[in-house]
Amino acid sequence: MSQVEFPAVELSVVVPVFNELANLDPLVERVRTALDGLALSWELVTVDDASSDGSADRLVELAAAEPRLKVLRFAHHAGQSAALVAGFQHARGRWIAVTDADLQTYPEDLPRLLEVVKEEGVDAAVGIREQRRDSGWKRLSSRFANWVRNRLTREDIVDTGCPLKLMRAEAIACIIPFDGMHRFLPTLLRMGGYTVRQVPVRHAPRTAGRSHYGTWDRAVRGLRDALGVRWLQDRRLRWKLR
Repeated sequence: MSQVEFPAVELSVVVPVFNELANLDPLVERVRTALDGLALSWELVTVDDASSDGSADRLVELAAAEPRLKVLRFAHHAGQSAALVAGFQHARGRWIAVTDADLQTYPEDLPRLLEVVKEEGVDAAVGIREQRRDSGWKRLSSRFANWVRNRLTREDIVDTGCPLKLMRAEAIACIIPFDGMHRFLPTLLRMGGYTVRQVPVRHAPRTAGRSHYGTWDRAVRGLRDALGVRWLQDRRLRWKLR
């Protein structure tokens, strides 16, 4: 997965956006507050997935006042994985973080993930949502889906659905892009030989907008995708030069 050539920054934060108008102002402000206190250069790469609520226009307005905010706009709705791939390709960071625009995970936890990867020398840090602030049904269905994915892919990822992650930019190059890949990023990184550390992060209830994910349609797609990842694991080439 090649990246567009731009002068590098230390950290890129990639955020897919779909009909999250009410969350965009606090998103930009909270990312700014969380990262401005660190001795690093950063950018916020938002990818609007053909929103119908004015999200894209508001992002353009916010970018006029914040030069570190980059706005990508899809012509047609393409989904979360496509938004992440577009963000990765346009990100300039040596480290690339991802999170959701709904602010259920905390941008303020990004410095903690940076601390972990730098102190422990790992290639990626992925969040484990502590004290989930979702409905009981959503927590139960998420736990079951997590168990199925781990069983099929022979993995130990505690919270495959946590959107807060941080990865080396070069590690992302090993990821095979496909629709649904966002649910398997830690596994795909490990398949490329990269190290992944799981880190507890905070979780908040949604305070604006609404969830865009159904339960049963996600379950069917997730099962199909997990079987595909298992196939990739079993069929990947393994070789080493002397």
